[in-house]
Amino acid sequence: PSVYLSNPFPNGLNLPTGSSEGLLTGIGSSFENPLTGDNKVGYTQNWDLDIQRQLPFNLLVDVAYVGSHGVHLNKSGESDWNANQLTPTALALGSELEQSVVNPFYGIIQTGAESGKTIPRSYLEAPFPQFTAVDLSYLSGGYELYNSFQLKVDKRISQGLNFLVSFTGQKQMDDYSGIENVGNITGGIQNIYNPQAEYGVSSNDISKNLVVSGVYALPFGRGQQFGAHWSRPLDALLGGWQINGIATEQTGFPLSPSTQNTTDSGSDVLRPNLTGVSPVVHGSARSRLKDYLNINAFSQPAPFTFGDAPRTLSNVRAPGTHDIDFSVFKNFHTTEKVNVQFRAEAFNALNQVVFGDPNMVLSSGQFGVITSQSNTPREIQFALKVLF
Repeated sequence: PSVYLSNPFPNGLNLPTGSSEGLLTGIGSSFENPLTGDNKVGYTQNWDLDIQRQLPFNLLVDVAYVGSHGVHLNKSGESDWNANQLTPTALALGSELEQSVVNPFYGIIQTGAESGKTIPRSYLEAPFPQFTAVDLSYLSGGYELYNSFQLKVDKRISQGLNFLVSFTGQKQMDDYSGIENVGNITGGIQNIYNPQAEYGVSSNDISKNLVVSGVYALPFGRGQQFGAHWSRPLDALLGGWQINGIATEQTGFPLSPSTQNTTDSGSDVLRPNLTGVSPVVHGSARSRLKDYLNINAFSQPAPFTFGDAPRTLSNVRAPGTHDIDFSVFKNFHTTEKVNVQFRAEAFNALNQVVFGDPNMVLSSGQFGVITSQSNTPREIQFALKVLF
């Protein structure tokens, strides 16, 4: 061990400076600022209208509209909102921001980018020129709106058969809530002085989701419709079988384009410009692995300017999910109080490939190229279960 409980801090404690350094606290460095006093507590409003109808053959149909509205949500993650980003007025200086000017902090700041006799003018044009960055943590103010149509058809179990069909068609909009789903990239905040430009389809949006599942205990064996009087050896071979399956189809998440940040503004991300050409490339994901979307639909913004592409593309999404899980169970009724169940289960039974997100960095040289797989190959497992 590198340290012991008897002396857990052999190099001493890094004590907070408090107000001992006054306005010199953290000068010349970047830091992350916790929640500020004007943050408001976020909340959501939820509403739904649900209609259910019982039909013959033990069918239940459920149709629902579900919506929600969130305000004052976390607008950024741990370090996505740089309060030291250059203002539009400062950014209008263009190439003058790269000019070397006399450093008024020379001799005061001892190390780092602002310690030289001269520094780029962009440092001094920042709202807090004595710091290189001021990241605000979990700033509130995010906005979210969700609307969905939900359909469920449930065949309640009878004669050994049960199945469930669930479909959701939805649209979720937000202005960067700071919450990512399954590692999906939110796209970052480009210009803190224009938060309206962040509003768009949520990075968490799954526009369509369909799940079909079923269980069917085959009517063969002792006490069943077929083979009610079979002998025990024949029943052990042909009776007590059950098949199960789950099929899932869903659209992918919206994609967020970005490019090399040439703004010199301290922004979190730079998005490309739209050229007016459609980014949509038709065909299966497999046929588009090297050109999943049209690179000609985007261009690099001029230096010291922001791109006009939206935070997320509503018409181009990552490859969707398609998956079939299948299993077969065999039940053995060994005694009156003990049953044994053999299970053979296959996940991604058809060994279908779900490709990962394409490269969305325009300046990378690999823009629109898919190089990864987001699901796992087929997995088969066997199990023996004893119920008593």
